[in-house]
Amino acid sequence: MKREQLSDIIGAIDDRQIAEAYRFDPALCGRSPERIGNMKAKRIVTLALAAALILALGVGAYAVYNRRVQDLVMKAPEPEADVEIVGGEENIAVVAEGEIALVDENGDPLPAPEPEAEEPQAVPYDPLSGDTDQISLQGFAGSPEYQAALAWAEFLHSYDRDGSVLASVGNGPTPWTETYSANGYSVYSQEMADTIESIAAEYGLTLHSGFASASIDELRDRFGDFCNNSHQGSGYCYDDGTFMCDGAFDGIAYQIRRCMKGVLDTVGLNVFDAEQYEQWEYTTAGGETVLLALGPSKALILAESDQSFVVVNVLAGANDSLFYGADGCISAAQLEELADSFDFGIL
Repeated sequence: MKREQLSDIIGAIDDRQIAEAYRFDPALCGRSPERIGNMKAKRIVTLALAAALILALGVGAYAVYNRRVQDLVMKAPEPEADVEIVGGEENIAVVAEGEIALVDENGDPLPAPEPEAEEPQAVPYDPLSGDTDQISLQGFAGSPEYQAALAWAEFLHSYDRDGSVLASVGNGPTPWTETYSANGYSVYSQEMADTIESIAAEYGLTLHSGFASASIDELRDRFGDFCNNSHQGSGYCYDDGTFMCDGAFDGIAYQIRRCMKGVLDTVGLNVFDAEQYEQWEYTTAGGETVLLALGPSKALILAESDQSFVVVNVLAGANDSLFYGADGCISAAQLEELADSFDFGIL
């Protein structure tokens, strides 16, 4: 398949499916904090300081990536079973987990009433369907960005379940289109607008603005050479520096999303089963430490800095690929090569 064909294919993909380290100074290990008459005691103190420094080095270097893909999973709240008794003594309806059973005074079941025909309703997007693992692309669990994205996902999970609000709005522009929908937020009512503003304020975050489509070359011109010239693709960006791009490198299709810290971003990614990923730390050719995760049908590259959280969603896994089936799977070495082609220091 030609690069142009590959680029056209990935351009149609939905993006939803998508510590400071201590510096080691050898000279410090030979000094004690004060003069100690007993040389043996001096050596013990020196060794203790060196051991503490080495421990600090280990903790600092791996503070970001002692987390795993599982720490990005956004879990849906457990459903509550509502039990209620309605009706009189001769006609009792027991409501449990959405099911209704009608019985007479002797406890014998009565035939269920015929359901009334309903007009089909639009179904709103549910980021926490529970069928597969959805992960945050904003940061690991506990970060303000993760918590805010989860709070919004939980709101959507319980809001407008029958789609009636969405159906009443229709497909045309709404009063919330320019501010929210045009900048990646699924907002189609004043209640939704008030909720997302409240979540952003609670976690001290701002909202996206200034959406713009951009080729990968335009993204590089704007944000720096975060990948080499062998990459092809296109995507979009916001004024705050968050961007997403469908790309291809050496026949490997991927999606990269950089979410800036301090911004409420709501895009999630389906990873199927987070427990099935083989994960390891890797230091790229540019000297940046990233987390690599290789699953059966897709792979991930995760990188975090003080300014951003980056996820590369690789559309191929150890056993399968989106485009080529078993013939297009990716190896651990290829995943490391792909990671080497990015400059995560710029991202």
